Amino acid sequence: MTENNAPSLHKLIGENLVAAIPIIDENSPSLVKLLAVENGGIWIESQKTTNHWLSQIGLPATQKAYIFFVPYHQISWILDRPDYPALSEKALGL
Repeated sequence: MTENNAPSLHKLIGENLVAAIPIIDENSPSLVKLLAVENGGIWIESQKTTNHWLSQIGLPATQKAYIFFVPYHQISWILDRPDYPALSEKALGL
């Protein structure tokens, strides 16, 4: 991927992405929806986080999804998918 076609976070707003954010889960990546991008970090929605907070406050559901701000220094990496198919070599026996 060249510098000119590398994705920017602003172009990924509204997309579901895979990210390593230890404050969500220290042991595995999480599926997050990128809602907004600011100078200091990103606003996301995460089902893992929603499940955690609903459990903590003792509710089965909420009228609105929880969103939260994650500073850039708390994000290990973000994974986006390019616009072409990806195959699992192991699953295909390669």
